[in-house]
Amino acid sequence: MDQFYQELRKIQKKERNNAILARVDEDFYTTIHEFLDGLRQEAIRDPFSNIHGMLKEAQRIATEICERREHKITDAAVVNIQRSYHLFTGKPKFDLIDTTPLNLTPEEEKFYFSLIDTLKNHREGISLEKLSDDEKERSKKVIKPKETQANTLISKPEQEKGSGLNKISKEKPVKKEQISVAEPKVTPTPKPEAKKVPKKNIEDNPNAFDEQDEVYDFESAKLAKDTELVTMLVFDEINAIVGVDEKIYGPFRPQDLVTLPLINAKVFFKNRKGRLVKI
Repeated sequence: MDQFYQELRKIQKKERNNAILARVDEDFYTTIHEFLDGLRQEAIRDPFSNIHGMLKEAQRIATEICERREHKITDAAVVNIQRSYHLFTGKPKFDLIDTTPLNLTPEEEKFYFSLIDTLKNHREGISLEKLSDDEKERSKKVIKPKETQANTLISKPEQEKGSGLNKISKEKPVKKEQISVAEPKVTPTPKPEAKKVPKKNIEDNPNAFDEQDEVYDFESAKLAKDTELVTMLVFDEINAIVGVDEKIYGPFRPQDLVTLPLINAKVFFKNRKGRLVKI
């Protein structure tokens, strides 16, 4: 029993100092379980012996050996798949390079090739070939428009007949004689004749216009109101701004009285950076 414990210590040292797997027997993990079970049974038989300390230390050493070997096997699988399966370099190609780690136990060999299969499937899912095939499949799908279902309850001649009746009813207005209620006769009031305004000769005066064609420009009136200059009391320190009239105003300091267009002043009022002052 002490001999296998010393063997575990040697394997632990090799796993720490070397990048490759230490050489172990094929039944290495089975032997570990048998060794630990023997220590447990002996600890049960003699609760006051030093076997408890050896059991705890053997469990720690065996766990470290297993974890270090797992890391080495995983790293080898990743490096191998990266060398064998090319990504984003044209058509992907899988050519597994035989760099299987040495000194694998049967359990570790099964673990290694399961990692290779998982990494290979992952690379196939993200390869350019897979993505291009999916894009081609999506492009082949054509959405067909839904056909409008005709009303099969009414035959086509009846539909044409009905449409003809509707057409006739629209074309023939109802005569006034068919209305039973008598309408009172209203004598139309003669409209006053519009006073003719002599048109001005545009050739003689280019600025002349017809008074009847004059239109009120609401947009110009609104623009004139927004560009109207107002006086404002500034509350905070603000950098210079460009007004709607393309002039530079500011910079501003607290308690400054400034004059600027109304549309720019509204921004100050809305953000509570100033207030209107009537002078």
